Amino acid sequence: MEQHEDIRQKEEETAKEPPHAGGVPVFGYELLKNILLPELLGKEERNILYWAGRSLARKFPLSSTEELVHFFAEAGWGSLVIAEMNKNEMVLELSSPLIDKRFELQQNPTFGLEAGFIAEQVQNQRKCISETHETVKRKNKIQFTVQWDRKDETTTEKLA
Repeated sequence: MEQHEDIRQKEEETAKEPPHAGGVPVFGYELLKNILLPELLGKEERNILYWAGRSLARKFPLSSTEELVHFFAEAGWGSLVIAEMNKNEMVLELSSPLIDKRFELQQNPTFGLEAGFIAEQVQNQRKCISETHETVKRKNKIQFTVQWDRKDETTTEKLA
């Protein structure tokens, strides 16, 4: 009887979480992103993923922060919210059940892909060089700090 109750409870917990992320089973996505990639990339994982995120952002240019927030939701990366903003910096926070799982699977998961994606989008939107650093706020929330310098315009702006 207890075993049946345990199975039913696990089924209820599973029903609360989306079984697929972007058409891909969550298990398959997590297996690739959190197990295989770190093994393949080794100690350079964060740097490689950061530049991969920037490259990915160039393929999916977004014209506003609202579109960036929407993209994160659509990509299954999580719920991105703007926590703070001033003239040279923006702080965003990312959370989701998948991020919780990443911490269950890895001791120190990296969020370089997401950080690079944000950096490139902000750089394209603000037309000046931008950089993003991620910090684990809590085990279920990641904070991205994006910094830019208005004096350091991107090359396309300098040519105009």
